[in-house]
Amino acid sequence: MGSHPAAGSECAGTSLADTLSVPPALAPNLRGHATEVAWRNQRDRFFAMEAKQTTGWMIGLGVVVQALVIGIFVHADYQAWRVCALLGLYLAFVVAHRAILGHFINSARVPTAFILMNVAAQLLVVGSAALTGGVHSPFVPGTALPAIVSLLFFGPQAVSRWIALGNALLLIAMVFLPAELVGPALPSAHYATAIVIALAWNIFMLHMLVGKLTVVASRTGESMACLREERLSDAEAQLRRLQSVGAKVAHELKNPLASIKGLCQLVARTPESARTQERLTVVHSEIARMENILAEYLSFSRPLEDIVPEPVELHKVARDVLDVLDGRAQGAGVELTLEGVAPAVPGDPRRLKEALINIIANAIEATPPGGKVALELRNGGGNVVLTVRDTGRGIAPEDLEKLGNPFFTTRTNGTGLGVVLAQGVIMQHGGSLGYVSSVGRGTTATITLPVKPAPGDRESVPSLPAVARASVGA
Repeated sequence: MGSHPAAGSECAGTSLADTLSVPPALAPNLRGHATEVAWRNQRDRFFAMEAKQTTGWMIGLGVVVQALVIGIFVHADYQAWRVCALLGLYLAFVVAHRAILGHFINSARVPTAFILMNVAAQLLVVGSAALTGGVHSPFVPGTALPAIVSLLFFGPQAVSRWIALGNALLLIAMVFLPAELVGPALPSAHYATAIVIALAWNIFMLHMLVGKLTVVASRTGESMACLREERLSDAEAQLRRLQSVGAKVAHELKNPLASIKGLCQLVARTPESARTQERLTVVHSEIARMENILAEYLSFSRPLEDIVPEPVELHKVARDVLDVLDGRAQGAGVELTLEGVAPAVPGDPRRLKEALINIIANAIEATPPGGKVALELRNGGGNVVLTVRDTGRGIAPEDLEKLGNPFFTTRTNGTGLGVVLAQGVIMQHGGSLGYVSSVGRGTTATITLPVKPAPGDRESVPSLPAVARASVGA
């Protein structure tokens, strides 16, 4: 089996989601049993490829072996109708084999194809034995092969036990067939020759399967090594991000701290000054600014928290967010509106509220006095779509491409993390966030969330640091 290429080169560019054949947002859910999943997917892909490459010569070799065995029966002057029935059984098996491969050639359906071919093989060997002497037939040793092969392929799983049970029931039924149905035994010399050929063929088939499974095991081991490297790389990248966050926090807090220090010194020197109240107001605003900076950085530096989905009415969440931001909007002279209704979506209302606050707060800050920020909800065919449209200054095309990168912002006092956090939360809920903007005419943020959880999603969705990484382009 050494002719098959090793999979060591697959590490380059291979992600956990690619190896496990699942959506990237679900990959962290599977890390606990990644070995089993990686084995199963490597096995199925390998056998799908092998089916395309080796089916022809394997069937040809099988025809030769079957022709030899049938030739032995003919030479022994076995009953002609039994020999014809034996030939018909084999031809039916070949046709069924080709039909199964034709319909189930892709890797996603390999287990189904294997089960169907196993059933066809069971019917072939048990039927052949029942036609040519029953328990005295040279085909009897081959009747155990389907159960052995399924155990090797599936392992000690329920499916292999069911296949073995079916195999055993067929054998029991054959044993109890009356002698006039099963026919006479072959003469000893012909029987010995036929059973040697049958045993050699069975051993060859087992050797081929074990060889293929060995290749799959080797590839799976290499894939798991890739996964370990990926996890180490993820940890290193997270450490670098945290280091960057620490440096950025220190830089961001330096200016407001200096301002607060200077203002406090002035107030201490001239407590009765007419400007004392004004200076204390500035101190209060600088402290609020520091709190906002720390809140954003703390949210960014930690992985997205676990969420437990529940039905969420986005209209209610959006209305709560507008109530929270109403004071800020009035102070900026910006009108807030909300229109439309939509069905509930599965999600965490607290996290979705945080995401909306970031998006709508950015829209308010980008809109000049007298402008408007309009929210609209609608049903988008299996999804709920929420658009946040402002009449602000808009975003230049070159800046729009950078939107969602950490620390990129067009505001002098911004951190650039609001969009990152919102994007991570929305992606964690299986949705998407997109922006369209025109300079001088405003920006539209479009949030899309699925009405129903994706197939395979769990009720409790664990933290998805990979989502945050994807959203920041890490």
